[in-house]
Formats: sequence, C-alpha cells, structure tokens
Amino acid sequence: MSRGNKKVYEDTLELFNNCCAMCGKPHPSCHHIRYGACGRKTYMGNIIPLCIDHHKLVHTNKKKYQPILIEMINKKLDIEK
Repeated sequence: MSRGNKKVYEDTLELFNNCCAMCGKPHPSCHHIRYGACGRKTYMGNIIPLCIDHHKLVHTNKKKYQPILIEMINKKLDIEK
C-alpha cells in the first residue's frame, strides 16, 4: 500500500473515530464506495469504515447501498470542513 493510500485510510478511520460508519462497532476495515469499473480509487470521499457484517451487506446490493454510503461520507466530510 502506498503512503498516500495509507494516509487516506488513517484519516478516514479517524474521521469516524475508528468505528463502523453504519453501526459504530470498533475496529472496522475500510471499504471503497465506488469500485469495479470506477477504478477503485483511494481518496477521501471514496473510503468509508465498515465492520465485517456491514461490509458483507453492502456488497450484496451495490445499487442500494452505494448512494447511502456516498451520502454518509459526504455529510461527514462537510461537518469536518
């Protein structure tokens, strides 16, 4: 992992207090919101922390969860500005 990507992961986890964005469980992993054909780019606004259960859930229905996750990260980034 590049230093730049590592910094994005660290900053995103810090933004969410190292908790899942959906349920608040501690020690989540980072999920790319826009992935696949979108190039799976790592940048603030495209990464969100999710626990294993929610990570699995969002992969079951990209069409449903992608807009929800985009709204969640956008709101969080707006609050922090």
